[in-house]
Amino acid sequence: MDRTTNRQFQNVVEAIDPLYHRLTEIGDNPSYSGDRILVSKFAYDFAAPARWDVIVFKYPIEPQTNYIKRLIGLPGETVRIFHGDIYIQKPGETGFSIARKPPAKQLTLNRLVYDTNYPCPILEKAGFPDRLEAHPAETRADWVKEENGAWTCQPSGKPTWLRYRHVLADNGRTFSYWALAEHNDPIDTEKARQECSQLITDFSAYNTDTVTRYRNHRTSSGLHWVGDLMLECTATVKSQQGILSLDLVEGGTHFRCDIDVATGKATIDTNKPSVTFDHEGAIEADTSVRGPGTYSLRFANTDDELRLWVNDSLVKFNALATYRPNQPVSPKWSPEDPGDLLPVGIGTDSVQMTLDRVRVLRDVYYIADGRQYRHGREASTLMDYEVAGHPGWNAPPDDQIMETLTNPETWAKTDIFNKRREAIFTLEEGQYFPLGDNSAESQDGRLFPVGQQFVPEHMLIGKALFVYWPHSKNTPVPFFPNFSRMKFIQ
Repeated sequence: MDRTTNRQFQNVVEAIDPLYHRLTEIGDNPSYSGDRILVSKFAYDFAAPARWDVIVFKYPIEPQTNYIKRLIGLPGETVRIFHGDIYIQKPGETGFSIARKPPAKQLTLNRLVYDTNYPCPILEKAGFPDRLEAHPAETRADWVKEENGAWTCQPSGKPTWLRYRHVLADNGRTFSYWALAEHNDPIDTEKARQECSQLITDFSAYNTDTVTRYRNHRTSSGLHWVGDLMLECTATVKSQQGILSLDLVEGGTHFRCDIDVATGKATIDTNKPSVTFDHEGAIEADTSVRGPGTYSLRFANTDDELRLWVNDSLVKFNALATYRPNQPVSPKWSPEDPGDLLPVGIGTDSVQMTLDRVRVLRDVYYIADGRQYRHGREASTLMDYEVAGHPGWNAPPDDQIMETLTNPETWAKTDIFNKRREAIFTLEEGQYFPLGDNSAESQDGRLFPVGQQFVPEHMLIGKALFVYWPHSKNTPVPFFPNFSRMKFIQ
């Protein structure tokens, strides 16, 4: 308690590792105030607010309080949140269309899931399974992990993949393997791989009250499967010819980009004829991936669209790789095809290469919740799940959801994924619908009072443009600017 202002503060004493989900004591490390942001109050005098803008506005219920959120719904539209994505019905239209993020917004809204540049020595030493593994198993000898964490492939002539498995030392389903690792006790690698594998979820490490809930009940964060993924890798190609493949799986569908390293031609396709691309015919592009060299590759499946970047430049295909999936989309697994259990892959059958860095990211997941759907639930619990036809909140309990997320043999049998609701918000003229990027903890338009789930136009303050004063690290002198965190806001 500050005796001067009578304001109550909470000390931050623990943090959660965003990659390995481990609670870490941070003790007396300093806490900092938020970033200072430059806001243009005149931006919307010259152009109308655009979807995906970051806006600053007066909170309609307490106009003395300013909020900063991302603009999702525009005047006259109906907004549908479904399976983490945004769908829009514009005035005069009869159906909804998915709202696709522009490339720059997509990169901003991605959340890091895994990065080979940040290994966990404690788990590695104890024998906990690596998240990257050769697939199929008979090609395991084709891949060698170097001491610096890079992976080298010497293909034997058969198709071989290095695939990502989301395996956590404490996933809320079994006992924590952290205890074994911290006491230098050996871990049964294969047993841990079977017990600790799970779907990628909307887990976020920076939620303000997550630590307390996470300590008391490990399953209280990250209960929604996220199928929109992105793969980033730095590949050093050593061959003159061959095919380098990037693969993302969603709902059992493999979305694949094959790059011919002899010609640089990239081709996008899928293994499911039931998934219909909007463009009829081959989707192709020329890239700079030609022959030996080091290339930065990024392949994304977001908002029902596939995109490829080479050396940080967006590749322009002969047509947009937008598609229409089968609905509803739910995770798939079989002994023959692990599907969503190994949802990210880098493969080849003849290209010698070294992967110096691999990153897996997920799209932001907007939770389909709202005050009209809450039925008396506590404000801190935002969830998609609800059992239709039952009074009150009758969603599956956390442990049942986690059991499903971590048990691929149940994915074809469970109705958990069909219990994800949609949330609908209708706007009139002069009304805007905001959502927070931190969807699981955001006090945004979903939780405004029913009938007031919008921002009136006259309460818009402006457009957030630039982080001009991030917190200072006070080195080499007090209040020295933290230039590395200054940035334009996307």
